[in-house]
Amino acid sequence: MRHRVKKIKFSDGIDANRAIVRKLAVNFFLKGKLTTTLAKAKAMKPIIERLIEKMKVKTESNLNYLKQKLDNKEVIKIAYNNISPVIGKINGGYVRIVKLGKRDSDGAEVGRIDWAYPVVLKEEKKEGKKL
Repeated sequence: MRHRVKKIKFSDGIDANRAIVRKLAVNFFLKGKLTTTLAKAKAMKPIIERLIEKMKVKTESNLNYLKQKLDNKEVIKIAYNNISPVIGKINGGYVRIVKLGKRDSDGAEVGRIDWAYPVVLKEEKKEGKKL
């Protein structure tokens, strides 16, 4: 039986849904906030929180899980350097959804996913070759 089992279902198919989820999660972790439709925001919240749980402790299995779901080395580096020190002592409720109203073009409900606690994403400076 499927009691209380919530699945992400968009009209694009399984592969496209996985690609949308991966892309939205990567963009959230890179930028710190994400503005999208309310349905996608509600679908993304449990996935992002599950990924943050894996970011709290750096083990080989958690690292493999993040590589599988995110497929982005930069995000994994940000996760263990910037996110895990802030979120490490908190149990759940890492992100929140803020409703922004309706979009002018098509009338879709829009929401923004934000950090519930202040997480500062530090950008590392890359040293280039000087001539």
